Amino acid sequence: MMRYEILDSANNVINTIVADQQFVDAAYPGRWRAAAQSDAPPVTPALRHISVGAFYDRFGAAKYAILADSSAITQALIRDTSVRQYIDLDRADLPAALQMLIDAGHGIDAGAILSAPIMPGELP
Repeated sequence: MMRYEILDSANNVINTIVADQQFVDAAYPGRWRAAAQSDAPPVTPALRHISVGAFYDRFGAAKYAILADSSAITQALIRDTSVRQYIDLDRADLPAALQMLIDAGHGIDAGAILSAPIMPGELP
């Protein structure tokens, strides 16, 4: 395994990955180069996953009103989250989903829900 820089059409580095040459040849033909070696291992971002229950607990006092809300949009969100193994707090569409709850009249703090530190009891 080696570090490779993935390039865009202008030869700008858009990503760095650890892989073997066969993979980069197949996945990025002509769009990679060997990266300068570093003693530091590649940084793996921490996953920000919490259990579905912990996600609803972050709604605070609004949790039961949200779960009891029969509006189509709120029920769609409840159904979507209930089939998941965990909630990824970095998921790109999550802020919009929380905004839908706010627009439906639920007093939640989307910023706090997304940015609060993950506690051990919230892990999936």
